[in-house]
Amino acid sequence: MDRRRFLAVTGAAGLAAVSAAGPAYAASYPYATSGVPDEMRTKMGQLAPYGITTVAFTPSGGWVIVTQDGRYFARGVPDACFAELGAMVKAGTRIHGVAFPPEGGDRWVITGDRDWSARGLPEECHQRVADVYAAGRQVVQVAFPPRGGNSWVVVDTRTTFSRNIDDECYQMMRNLTQGGRRVSQVAFPKAGGWAVVAQDEFYVRRIDEGCYTQLKKLDAGGWQVHTVAFSPGGGWSLSSRGKAPALPADRVRQVENAVGGSTIWSRMSAWKTPGVAVAVVTGNTISWSTGYGWLKAGGAAATHPESAFQAASISKAVASLGVLRLTQTLKQPLTGDIRPLLNWELGRRSCVSAGAVPTIERVMTHRAGVIGRGSTTPSGACSGFGSGGGGFAGYGPGADVPTLPQVMNGEGNSPKIELTTDPGAEYHYSGAGFVLLQRMIEEQAGRPLAPYMDEQIFAPLGMKTSSYELSPGFELAAGHTAAGTVIPGERNRYPESAAAGLYTNVLDLCRLVCYLNKAWTASGDIAGPLTRASVRSLLTPGPEPTMGRGFFVSGSGTKNFSYTHDGSNYGFKSVVKGYPELGAGYAVLANGDDFGLVGEVASAIRGVYGWA
Repeated sequence: MDRRRFLAVTGAAGLAAVSAAGPAYAASYPYATSGVPDEMRTKMGQLAPYGITTVAFTPSGGWVIVTQDGRYFARGVPDACFAELGAMVKAGTRIHGVAFPPEGGDRWVITGDRDWSARGLPEECHQRVADVYAAGRQVVQVAFPPRGGNSWVVVDTRTTFSRNIDDECYQMMRNLTQGGRRVSQVAFPKAGGWAVVAQDEFYVRRIDEGCYTQLKKLDAGGWQVHTVAFSPGGGWSLSSRGKAPALPADRVRQVENAVGGSTIWSRMSAWKTPGVAVAVVTGNTISWSTGYGWLKAGGAAATHPESAFQAASISKAVASLGVLRLTQTLKQPLTGDIRPLLNWELGRRSCVSAGAVPTIERVMTHRAGVIGRGSTTPSGACSGFGSGGGGFAGYGPGADVPTLPQVMNGEGNSPKIELTTDPGAEYHYSGAGFVLLQRMIEEQAGRPLAPYMDEQIFAPLGMKTSSYELSPGFELAAGHTAAGTVIPGERNRYPESAAAGLYTNVLDLCRLVCYLNKAWTASGDIAGPLTRASVRSLLTPGPEPTMGRGFFVSGSGTKNFSYTHDGSNYGFKSVVKGYPELGAGYAVLANGDDFGLVGEVASAIRGVYGWA
């Protein structure tokens, strides 16, 4: 069964009582079962009016039902578990959950509002439950996937913690909580798959079709699903003890369902993009972050907000902070000539005026006359340029990666870097210009770009999963072709790091957005790598009216003023955007080869939040 998500529909008509395989009513509390023992089905009907809090199956087919007022019934559970359950109820503990590890035998856990008890749990799981209660919280449920061993989920009154579960299941638990919901139930069928419930939301994967149908019916009736349990023989049970709560609008789900006029899942499929990560800033904090799909088509690793992608040309915007940090430190004016800072001779075509100066500022705004999009070919031309150029193809598996001087001299797979038009005269988007900025940083700082940015920019901003290294040691997404297949080598390498070589995640990009927003609106300098004056320079329109120094800008002087940059490497697409006056922004990273999906996700975010 395909991945599915269902939103609660409030005000729907109640469900009529149906057969034993469908929902039944008892004093207004619905339940549903299929493939369970007749006695259990009978007891479900008897206990449902009192509000069922837990239903659990043992690996050998035993079962237990407990209600919120302490009624319980069990068959085939370990004697010690049954005795402890009775003792806890007698002591006044309201039982939240009962669970049995798949190895069977005398292994079990009971959790409640006052106390808990367990026997034979994996050591780490046992310690996690103990830590929750020691912290003054309660464990709502413990769930065990069928693989056994140290594989489990602990759901407490605030969050979830898991070990060795299906990565997509973890992804879904994470995504649901980002929307302001609290996970309350997790269940694993013996044959595989899972179900995650979070108040008025749930996701399921590869569960029985009948169970799926009844989940939809409960949901449509406005009922909250309070218990989900799967028997070892393939049966299942569902129950509710009340209507779904009235909760604030779930912006995450709103965005998911507004992508390209459909859902993010369907649009990912249409654009043949296996994985997407999203983060959104409101109030100058990261309000939510989510991941969808997979880091690699056919792989087992799901996409998470912590996952690193190639940011492509966002590299330029981020590298611009490094440039301004350097000029700020050296007290080097942006209006100064970049050539004396390169320790390399920047050539020029015959039509370029000898006295024209490629300043640092002009390079950062793509107006320095440096070879770029629209000014690349044919070689040596001064007019009639082709429309291509401006970027870099990267180097695939087996290809020798040139040094930065070799790139600059045209000894790689891109043209020699030179002046092709008079500096200041025209706009030509130029990745080559940012290679010159990279060279300037490395020559003036005395070390490669990657460690310089780590120390001067990333560490101060807490960007721990960002790097200009050719192959950083993070969990990395694989790039994919427009057909959805993994590109050779999974990702190309870019020695033109400042132009195209940044690896980062959506959380780090939004940390950067938060910093820039705050620094822009502050009355003075704030903690971070740049002074307020440098941030103002970064984001204020300069020689190119649509650009600051590295970021594209729009709406200057209005509340919707924004700065942005997108990116396109082979197999990766990206965008980041900030709204300083609104304290807002977002980042989207995708491992497909068409920008359409990234644009649709960004549009959905802006639409849901009402941002220009």
